[in-house]
Amino acid sequence: MRGRPSPVRPLLRLLAPPLVLLALLAPSLPWIVQAWRTSPLDAWGWVFLLLGVLWWLLVLDLATPAPAADRPRSLDHAGWPVLGLFAVIGLLGLLLDVRVAQAVAALGIGWACGWLLLGGRLALLLAPALVLGLLALPTTGYVLQLGLAALAERLLPQPGGTAGAAGVMLLKAVIASAALLLGLLLAWLARRGRLAPPRPVTAAYGAAAALALLGLLAALNPPAFGPPLALADDEWAFGAWLGAEIPVTAAERRLFADSRSLSKRLYSTRDGQRVSVLLVESDDVHDLHTPEYCLSGSGWSLLRDVPLAAGDAPQLEFRHPAPAAGALTAVRGGQRLAGVYWFGSDARSTDDIAGLRLHRRLHGDGPWRMILVTAVGDSARSPEPVLRRFVRDAPWLGSES
Repeated sequence: MRGRPSPVRPLLRLLAPPLVLLALLAPSLPWIVQAWRTSPLDAWGWVFLLLGVLWWLLVLDLATPAPAADRPRSLDHAGWPVLGLFAVIGLLGLLLDVRVAQAVAALGIGWACGWLLLGGRLALLLAPALVLGLLALPTTGYVLQLGLAALAERLLPQPGGTAGAAGVMLLKAVIASAALLLGLLLAWLARRGRLAPPRPVTAAYGAAAALALLGLLAALNPPAFGPPLALADDEWAFGAWLGAEIPVTAAERRLFADSRSLSKRLYSTRDGQRVSVLLVESDDVHDLHTPEYCLSGSGWSLLRDVPLAAGDAPQLEFRHPAPAAGALTAVRGGQRLAGVYWFGSDARSTDDIAGLRLHRRLHGDGPWRMILVTAVGDSARSPEPVLRRFVRDAPWLGSES
């Protein structure tokens, strides 16, 4: 006579996915928490993570998984390629030293384990928790902001500034709300027994995962080599420009708290032209951040952020060979900012911090630097000519005469 089934195995199936997720995510937690505290685009990320945990618990309460012999099996086996895909993303993140890829892999593997242990039907109901977890990760706000800038540039003849930190948070909230509403609909259908194993949904998940992997590989495309960077030892005055050290802002101090050195200089001329230069140097490339974080936290809205070679404003004349740099423009009220920035070591410079991390993996330690040169003007005075003049005049930036 067979006894009653033990409740231990169902309980293990419920606990295993979140335990696997937590174990894989643990190495990334210090970085995630630090970004929540310092980055204006990633602030309040813990709210999305908390919502994801609550949604996971709600789904397990609403839809108790059926016994393995009773639930449909056609969707369950699709969890294996999903698990393999996120494992590959995690491996790439480890090899190329990309923390966000490691965190994405941790969330995805935990969700795929839930798929395999609890069934494909329940995995669909838990998908909003995965979306909320992704929104909680650092750099997702930055990616959304750049996506908005690219979309506006393509669709609008004269695009305005993209949303700053508040706008990015609003966009995250809209995505989270849509995911939760869809999840509630799926939970209601599952409760009424109307949720059949949908093969097209499986294909859609696979296509989205493949696009995400291609995007990761494109972002890690190593850029060209550039000249040595040596800003800290340069002259304070050159030509008509006079330089002076100025205090960094509180937001900049928070963002670059672990850096070896952080300095900010203001160069000006007698006719009132001004350019600001921010230099960050660190022994760990992970201490460096893209300028969009600082600008968004200071109320600037991004207009343009492109590799310098692909940008047509401003046209800058660097010393040959030209450093691999990025050009950006932003607006705040009646002000307009033009800037150029790059990351680098003594042997390499790039506008892509992911490329710099790949270089670190291949060639060893730093020190590593970020240099940001900005000029600000109002509606009556465009900053682009000032920035072009500074780049042309500076002995450590401009073209040789």
